[in-house]
Amino acid sequence: MRRPATDIPEDHGEYVRLMLEMIVLAFWADASRVATCMLDHGQSNRYFNFIDGVQGTWHALSHWKDISGKTEDDDGETSWSSRDEKREMYNRVTAWHTSQVAYLLRRLGEIEEQGSTLLDNSMIVYGSSLGDGHAHEEKNLPLLLAGRGGGSIRPGRLIQQRGETSMSDLHLALLQTLGVPQERFAESDSPLTLS
Repeated sequence: MRRPATDIPEDHGEYVRLMLEMIVLAFWADASRVATCMLDHGQSNRYFNFIDGVQGTWHALSHWKDISGKTEDDDGETSWSSRDEKREMYNRVTAWHTSQVAYLLRRLGEIEEQGSTLLDNSMIVYGSSLGDGHAHEEKNLPLLLAGRGGGSIRPGRLIQQRGETSMSDLHLALLQTLGVPQERFAESDSPLTLS
């Protein structure tokens, strides 16, 4: 096996996979059981033209209602023929991001650990800070919680809350699941039920 190059790959897909593999290795080696990985931030001007049928930057695509290419969020060069076309491109980038998370989950699920898998012994949260990038709206956030947390989480279900629920409720539940004696997190004192 050849040692990888020491610089950051120019290919964004290769770079993301490298970061995800580092998380897998850190968990597997028990060097760390806590990691964060931001696939792209909301202000990213990264082009996703490497995805078939996509043109424009991530930030511009998130403002899917503006198609002229002349707003402050655009690059001044790319325009779109319709909102539907632009929203489809935005959805393709979102699908690409989600496929990277699926890769991470698959890799964690392939590694045996104490009679189960590394994924079974992990809690992976994937989501977004915005429910609608165009409106900068933080309601109805799409979130995924994967893994079984060593048996403390019952997977394979949709958890729906009544009324408005803060993401801090999830964070508080995760802290308590990890054994952190925390009664509050941010504005939350009501952890979600994960078991």
